[in-house]
Amino acid sequence: MQVALYGLGRMGAHHHRHLEALGHDVTRVDPQKGWSAAPATAAAVVVATPTRTHLDVALPWLQRGVPVLVEKPLAASLEEAAALAAFPHCVVGHIERFNPAFMAIASVDARFVQAERLAPWADRGVDVDVVLDLMIHDLDLFHALTRSPLREVRANGLSVRSGQIDIVHARVETEAGHVGVFAASRISRKAVRSLRVFTPDGYWSADLRDPTVLRIDSALQERPVPLMRHDALAAELASFLAFASSGAPFPVTGADGVVAMQMAEAIRCACS
Repeated sequence: MQVALYGLGRMGAHHHRHLEALGHDVTRVDPQKGWSAAPATAAAVVVATPTRTHLDVALPWLQRGVPVLVEKPLAASLEEAAALAAFPHCVVGHIERFNPAFMAIASVDARFVQAERLAPWADRGVDVDVVLDLMIHDLDLFHALTRSPLREVRANGLSVRSGQIDIVHARVETEAGHVGVFAASRISRKAVRSLRVFTPDGYWSADLRDPTVLRIDSALQERPVPLMRHDALAAELASFLAFASSGAPFPVTGADGVVAMQMAEAIRCACS
């Protein structure tokens, strides 16, 4: 399959490597040269450019009926995200959905979720704040686990280095009574990506960075959970290309991407 890949940065390089390993004909396009610089025969498009460019890059392809995978967050605003999500062949690259640790617990009866995502400072992703840069991963996982609209949001955030929110703590509650507690920082001394999902009979503790899962029962006895080992980005791209070629289901629709952004926007507003 011929794939047009937009993005010359770090994430674009990862996509390029995996797409070629999957055996596809990849053309890496400089987004500054416009969508017409890509091969007209592209059967699928991957957008891994800065968030502010997602609408301009993805929309012409979607209007032509070509399936497009847009890296998270879907767009720079809810209005732009809704414009992209209006096309059923627009899907979103929330990579943690393909993390082996999350896949092992994706169908549990979640009632209370705790997520912590910390990262050292890096000169990437700073075109958006930490909610859209990092926390949105865990907001999407919470949405995948609960599938219930939010009814209450509380949050506090602080700008330390970027001029935007760099560290944030949030608590949300859904209309169905699920509770989520989130912490995200991009000024940490160490990297952490942890998720704990509480159910009526115990909880699941997942390390998303070095994928492992522990199951802790109501007697507080723990056991490791066997995982299917794979590279999350390779799995995401394989799923997208199956979606593009045969219409096979892809787990993160454009509508899911909008929901994650709505949650992020509610947290950002609560911080102000």
